[in-house]
Amino acid sequence: MSELARTDIAIIGAGMVGASLVHLLRPALQQGLSLTLIERQPLRWDGDFASRPPSFDGRATAVSYGSQQILQRLDLWAAMAPRACAIEHIQVSDQGYFGQTQLHADEQKTDALGYIVENAVIGQGLLAGLEQPGVTLRAPAQVSAVQMNADGALLTFSDGQQLQTALLILADGARSELAQQLGIQHARKTYGTHALVTQVQASQPHQHWAYERFSEHGPIAFLPLNQRDYAVVWTLPDDQIEATLALPDSEFLAQLQARIGYRLGQLQRVGERASYPLALVQSNEQVRRSLVLLGNAAHSLHPVAGQGFNLALRDTAALAEHLNRAFLAGQPLGELSLLQAYEQQQRQDQRNTIMASDLLPRVFGSTVPGLGLLRNLGLLGLTAAPTARRLFARHAMGLGQRAATLFPSH
Repeated sequence: MSELARTDIAIIGAGMVGASLVHLLRPALQQGLSLTLIERQPLRWDGDFASRPPSFDGRATAVSYGSQQILQRLDLWAAMAPRACAIEHIQVSDQGYFGQTQLHADEQKTDALGYIVENAVIGQGLLAGLEQPGVTLRAPAQVSAVQMNADGALLTFSDGQQLQTALLILADGARSELAQQLGIQHARKTYGTHALVTQVQASQPHQHWAYERFSEHGPIAFLPLNQRDYAVVWTLPDDQIEATLALPDSEFLAQLQARIGYRLGQLQRVGERASYPLALVQSNEQVRRSLVLLGNAAHSLHPVAGQGFNLALRDTAALAEHLNRAFLAGQPLGELSLLQAYEQQQRQDQRNTIMASDLLPRVFGSTVPGLGLLRNLGLLGLTAAPTARRLFARHAMGLGQRAATLFPSH
């Protein structure tokens, strides 16, 4: 009988979160940590869109300033930077009202409030450096069963092979089958809406402006890409999504133009359209002994504030900080107190970010009489109060009290 294969850490899911964790564990890997990264899809990706892993699809992600700082300190940002578009200004407005607020990078004494990067570009950057000493890649491979035991977790693959790990990280998405198998429940709150995502070209250069426009029909975001191109995230009621996806390009652009006005100039071209349902999904447990849920497996947010990936990356960086320190000190990686310390550290950040992402679409989408005026006054108040605007900007930039200290400036 062959000896059972073992690893210190097994990560299931090589999307943005799982791949990021490998890079963040570099200090422990350099000191002998063994790590196995498991992904259903092939990871040999040459940039061809037909062969990309699902996590790195045709959408674009808002990378906050805080997340960019983490990626830069991991030496990953240089490969993404040439195709990342800086957000230097953000305008937040409410359709039908005068109230609006504007955020500017120079007010925060930074080059950018954040960046818009296509998922494919992030994918190429994260996957490029995964093969390093201590890392075993198993892809394509599928774990069909997991059994927690005294030594951590025993993973059984679909081909019958087994792997014993001291610590199991589930980063396999909001519908993690293995989390369900372990009896971990997820609370799911549906919004009755879909996000329609596409790219458009306008007649005027974007000059690094991003626009978040709210209306009673739902928020719509225009995020700058190349020169005159924008990534668009448009929230629509479930019963309108199919008809809107099927509109001829001219009618679709006309509807977009009516929502955003002419602050971008004339909308001229639209790319491929896709959609996905929106929901707030939260696991009732994020850690157990020898087990951690990360990314969408732990919490999946409404995209209105663009904070899903950024919160997940802050979580991942915090977890790596604890694991690196524990490994170098010879502490067991699956120890419950260690994992609970990570969870406790991130609890406030998670609570604040999830609350904001859940509250914004409900408040700005409400038709309750008088609420529109209150929203209008709130946006005007942000414009008039520099301190409040700065705090709002720092939240958008992912610079919470803890995130700012994870990778201090030198």
